[in-house]
Amino acid sequence: MESLSKYRYSLVAGSFAAAGSFFGKLPSHLSAQKLLNTTQISGDISYLEITLLQLLPLVLMVTCNVCNLRFFLKALQMTEQTITCVVLTAASNYVLSFILGALVYQEPLTVLSGIGITLILAGLWFLCDGGESKKPDKIE
Repeated sequence: MESLSKYRYSLVAGSFAAAGSFFGKLPSHLSAQKLLNTTQISGDISYLEITLLQLLPLVLMVTCNVCNLRFFLKALQMTEQTITCVVLTAASNYVLSFILGALVYQEPLTVLSGIGITLILAGLWFLCDGGESKKPDKIE
């Protein structure tokens, strides 16, 4: 648990990166779902609906990306090795993007994507573990 708190900023940065990707795809997903017909703006679609369905996700995407960079820089300052921070941020971004894509956007779940996520999580486990193994007591 100590290693997880040590890398918390990397995981938060990856979460914000996944959220930024999620909000970036949201307007096109809503358009594909025919919730908003942007080609014909008629009297039944108000400007408030256009703002909420297109401008709000854009603002949330930019906000999440700014927070991603902020926490990534904090993570770089806290870790001893830069590669650990980069790998943890990218891996948490991939895993959360996979989960959000499957749950919200109904992206297909394949065996290959399941194997990939399992390997990423196994790599995260080994990376966060720190390789600290218990040393046997010295016998004098």
